Amino acid sequence: METTIMSKTPLILFVALTTLLLGSCGDAAEPEATGPSQLDAFWSQDSPSGAREVLDIRSNAGAGDQIVVTGRIQDFVDGRAFIKMTDSALKSCLDLDGADCSCPTPWDYCCEDPAKVKTHIIGVAFHDEGGRLLREGLKGFNGLDHLQTITVTGTVNKDDEGNVIVVATALHRKG
Repeated sequence: METTIMSKTPLILFVALTTLLLGSCGDAAEPEATGPSQLDAFWSQDSPSGAREVLDIRSNAGAGDQIVVTGRIQDFVDGRAFIKMTDSALKSCLDLDGADCSCPTPWDYCCEDPAKVKTHIIGVAFHDEGGRLLREGLKGFNGLDHLQTITVTGTVNKDDEGNVIVVATALHRKG
């Protein structure tokens, strides 16, 4: 019996497609670190003294003030050294007594009044020596994750609408 290339074509395509699909299954490997992180320069093992809450910084600190602020990580910006930090007075879904926390993202404070969340949040940016935002994500850096308590030392920037961004010089994670 003589077989032609035409009769083998469906089999060849099937094998090639199956190999491609099976080879792409599973989690993508995390990229390996290529050396020290620029973020290492900001990391502090010691908790600085004199830390104030986020709400106090928003209400009382002026542009250019050197401050120490403590609060919780609300969210990260992928691929950038920028986080949102909340006042400890805010309660995530995980903090509410008796709450059935089926919320997949308790760090978004969906159980709180959005107007309250807005007044209890600041941005924290990590810049390079040229004043540019670092192109490294903070999530996972030295174990950082949502809702962890951190203390940041830095300089306050405020816009006309009252938004606050702290340009960090140091970062400490509690615990």
